[in-house]
Amino acid sequence: MTATARPLAVQVFTPLLIIGGLLMAYLGLAASGYFIPALGLALAAALLWLGRGRPVFTGLMLINQLSGLVLILDLWLGGPLGVHKLDVSGVALLVNLATGGPLMAILSIPLLVSLRFGQALPAWFQARGA
Repeated sequence: MTATARPLAVQVFTPLLIIGGLLMAYLGLAASGYFIPALGLALAAALLWLGRGRPVFTGLMLINQLSGLVLILDLWLGGPLGVHKLDVSGVALLVNLATGGPLMAILSIPLLVSLRFGQALPAWFQARGA
């Protein structure tokens, strides 16, 4: 394994994920459901900092993005679903929260773009992961 300096994206987004996790944990003091997104953000921060588990890291962000998209589309266009509209939006909301919540959705956009089209993050995960 070669020694690779942490890319700027890792140095920027890891603290942002940690701060988001701490914010969610603080909200969890009032409503315990926010502890789950805090754990998702902490997991993403750990994976990014260590450069390990790229499939898990990417999957966490993709599932978060897709569940958020389903939630928005269901609330916007879900009228034909009738009574099932709330079921679909409830499941999408739970999945979104389980994978980091809305803060993960915001932070995952540049991370996913960097993983797909950049060179630094893929090289970081390749150098550090098995």
